[in-house]
Amino acid sequence: MQAVIFLRRFGVVALAAAALAASAGCGTLTPSAATVGFPDHSVKVDRASFEKELKALDDNKQLQAASGGNGLSGAGKDTVDPRLSAGWLTAVIYDKLITHEFDRRHLSVTADDTDAAKSQLSTQFGSPQVANAFPKWFRDRVVGRNARAVAVRSAVSGIDLSDAGLQKYYDSHQADFTLNCVSHILVKTQAEAEAALARVKGGEPFAAVAKSVSIDTGSGAKGGDLGCNPKGVFVPEFDKVASEQPVGQVSDPVETQYGWHIILVRERRTSSFDAAKEQVRAAVNSQAQGAFRQFLQQAASTARVTVDPRYGSFKAPAANQAPEVVPPVVPKPATDRTGSAPDSAPAVQIPGDSTQPGGG
Repeated sequence: MQAVIFLRRFGVVALAAAALAASAGCGTLTPSAATVGFPDHSVKVDRASFEKELKALDDNKQLQAASGGNGLSGAGKDTVDPRLSAGWLTAVIYDKLITHEFDRRHLSVTADDTDAAKSQLSTQFGSPQVANAFPKWFRDRVVGRNARAVAVRSAVSGIDLSDAGLQKYYDSHQADFTLNCVSHILVKTQAEAEAALARVKGGEPFAAVAKSVSIDTGSGAKGGDLGCNPKGVFVPEFDKVASEQPVGQVSDPVETQYGWHIILVRERRTSSFDAAKEQVRAAVNSQAQGAFRQFLQQAASTARVTVDPRYGSFKAPAANQAPEVVPPVVPKPATDRTGSAPDSAPAVQIPGDSTQPGGG
């Protein structure tokens, strides 16, 4: 799991780049795309800077290709989908909330924060190819936002996401990073499982019985071998036996949604920290998620956020969800297009629960 987390994932959301405002016909130009008010001051989202980012999104041919070729385009000339602008503006607004907390706590970005932020780019935009197709200034700006999000998430959750923190978590949770090397025989009925177990107990090699009767043809061809996996990979009934059965012993029949299993734990070993590092990071991230999500939702709900109407309005879309920019309903233009952006347009992630931000 990536180290940076975002609040939510938007299905295509987009906005107009530079000339979009005029084509949307939403009124007089203003210098700010949005204003975020805090008790002692307000910060503005510079409209020119924001639309520069929109243009970078619209100009990314790799991102266009991922959306089927026109998923970012708007209905008018030189425009992009208003859902994209709304989603990206939400990301920028959340960065303002994160930055306010970052400054309030007098935090600083560490090398680990920056490394985590860089690793998030590919996930945020779907692939390294799409992320690398953005200009350097855009990548640097988003990485900066992501890094602040990582720092704030660590602070509000009290969880250390540095390599030293991951090592400490690993040392105190080694049982969670044990690999269970298992084989199984899968059959349809309990009677068939009892018969297979009797053959194994009678002296037939486990692998030979698996090849003979297992309906899991993939592992059956390999003598029932399922490889070496950490706890939590298999369905609960199977996972319990795989994690607790003594090495070298064959289990009694175990029923799961797939049928009846006979399970053999061939070996059990603990992964090294280096081998388990991403699994450790995922576990630590999971613990940090809740506190960070709560902080973001509270911050977004209490800040005074106003949005240029051309981009929409800032409000909660449903109960128990954090506010976001909801795009305006744009009248259908007199063109030969017959609808808004296609449903297959790419997703854009923003800072918070499993995502990240951007903005000037």
